[in-house]
Amino acid sequence: MNAENTFEYNSPKHKDFLKKFRALDGSEHMLIVFAGAFSTNRNEAIDELKREIIGEATEIDLADVITPYEEESYANLDECIQSIDEKAPLVIFRNAEQLNGVYTGFTSSVVKYATPQEKYFLRKIKDVKAPVVLEFKDQDQLDRTITRTADAVVLFKAPSSLIEKLAWKMQNIHVHGSHFLSPRPH
Repeated sequence: MNAENTFEYNSPKHKDFLKKFRALDGSEHMLIVFAGAFSTNRNEAIDELKREIIGEATEIDLADVITPYEEESYANLDECIQSIDEKAPLVIFRNAEQLNGVYTGFTSSVVKYATPQEKYFLRKIKDVKAPVVLEFKDQDQLDRTITRTADAVVLFKAPSSLIEKLAWKMQNIHVHGSHFLSPRPH
């Protein structure tokens, strides 16, 4: 990851990022990536950005837009980007891990490269004249293309205190089913 644009939530670099975000006039493009399993802090950070803008943020679930078929995803992305109001002060894309595909482990490469859908998304998102938040629920789903392109990558690591750890573990228990995230090789 690029150390210059990557930092943890509530760190001094995060405070500097918030000052920079406040200085935007709402019509400047900025790609902000939120990644990490600590959903409470991730949601709090999104709410914090929403409080800084004038107007209503546009939220889009990429699970409804991205499909395994490239052409269908391209058409859906085109329609999605065109539907964003030009005066939207903030655009939030939820479930960004949909852009990444699945790492199978049956290749000789240990690096997972960007999918065509992800590359297309990153090209098209530059047309949005507002700050854009790309939310990953799992930090392992980030790849070099996203972190290199982003203006800011905010990490939401698991809690460190005993009480927060216990509450976080209880919240993340899955009895039946799974979200089947594909971990990236290191």
